[in-house]
Amino acid sequence: MSKSFGSVPVLKEIDLDLLPGEVHGLVGENGSGKSTLVKIIGGLHSPDPGAHLSLWGRELSFPLTQPQSHGIAIIHQDLALEDTMTVAENVGISSGYGTATFGAYRKRREQRAAAALIEELGLRMSPTAIVATLPPAERSMVAIMRALRLQRLSGASQCLLILDEPTAALTQEESQRLLTMVRGLAAAGAAVLFIGHRLHEVMSVCDRLSVLRSGRLVSTLDTSQTTDAEVVELMLGYELGEFYPERHTPSTSEVALSVRDLSATSVSGVSFEVHRGEILGITGLAGMGQDELPYLVYGSAKRSAGEVVVGEREIANDVLAAQAAGVALVPGNRQRDAVWMEGSAQENLTIPFLSSFHSGGMLRKRRERTFSADQLRRFGVRPHLPGQEMRRFSGGNQQKIVLARWLHTEPDVLLLHEPTQGVDAGAKKELFHLIREAADRGTGVVIFSSDIEEVVNMCHRVIVLRHGVVSAILGQHQLTEQRIISESQGQRAADSAVRTPGRLEESS
Repeated sequence: MSKSFGSVPVLKEIDLDLLPGEVHGLVGENGSGKSTLVKIIGGLHSPDPGAHLSLWGRELSFPLTQPQSHGIAIIHQDLALEDTMTVAENVGISSGYGTATFGAYRKRREQRAAAALIEELGLRMSPTAIVATLPPAERSMVAIMRALRLQRLSGASQCLLILDEPTAALTQEESQRLLTMVRGLAAAGAAVLFIGHRLHEVMSVCDRLSVLRSGRLVSTLDTSQTTDAEVVELMLGYELGEFYPERHTPSTSEVALSVRDLSATSVSGVSFEVHRGEILGITGLAGMGQDELPYLVYGSAKRSAGEVVVGEREIANDVLAAQAAGVALVPGNRQRDAVWMEGSAQENLTIPFLSSFHSGGMLRKRRERTFSADQLRRFGVRPHLPGQEMRRFSGGNQQKIVLARWLHTEPDVLLLHEPTQGVDAGAKKELFHLIREAADRGTGVVIFSSDIEEVVNMCHRVIVLRHGVVSAILGQHQLTEQRIISESQGQRAADSAVRTPGRLEESS
């Protein structure tokens, strides 16, 4: 299968076999061709002449119409759920709400159908629950149920389930729940194509994986016979070398940020300090407070008690006060909270300090454009196009633009919430080096992350939260994945020896 847009080849002679009962991973950097391949299978694009697609022994013709009638169910990253509707309504929405004569909505039929799928998949949710009230993992499961319902109503007896970045917005333990369900679907006979950026998840859930690079299939591997590093090197096309930058000891003991007895709905009496040049990690299981803490420190969420001090200056519970004191925040949901998707890279870079490009009452657009182009080059954003809309950049390049925006202000404190979420391996490596460079220049950095491999390899110290309080403060010599897992679960290290490194799982 090949695909070109105009004179630009995007897919180049891809040969891929998927098997029933198997979870097959598809990995590659942004721009490698993964999305184009999915869109062809989903009927949104037609391949170049000469391509063949066979499902369950039947040759299909292009363009592929009504893929669900052939047993294809696709779950996209944005899920496309209706938040104000119930689980049953969302499951039935693509099948016409179970229409009867005169198009009347058969609510009971759809509730029974949703309840049957919930039971079949071993889930714990009500068909009448409003989707907006569900946690992210259960929202993903609703999208899967909807796709399965539509596929079955089409009359197809077999299922090819395609999951496009299904865990991008999930925590480690939420992801584990979803991955368990995916394995169950494969065990029931479905063929599953799993596209993901979190390589340890792909390796854990998939039987085989295929690596795309620059539109070509470079290898298909048995996951039990390869390593994460080997896969990353295939994705990048060169030896990985040192993925995480060298950790330097801070040159000063000067405190950049001091948080004292901070309390809110999700945390109680949290205290910590971060020094200039230090990278401090804060982690824990979902719901333990680490996801709310950066916004409490930054002042965008309401504190009930405690104080935040930058240098020697206490700052109010207010975003403008935090920014004035030299605090910058890169939020976890960049598309919602940090990026103007319809705006250009230039507009996103300069909007916080646009006044610096004014002179004589005029906006000096050439100066703004030159600055933006320089920033894009400095931070390795590709392509180097200041006028390109943000929505056309990959997730990794969007994150580099957000980071560039705030690092230009030379902050005293940089708060990073899930900084590499939804970012491919190559962009992760670049982001890690940019963060380390900021620390080396004297910025106090705090990484709030559920990725324990990330905090172990990037941070000088790590704080583990449990039930909203500080469970442990680990120095660099204590930083291992097993130690963090055990502390997050309230267990001793010996008790967690059977746990899988790289994941934070709920203790039984």
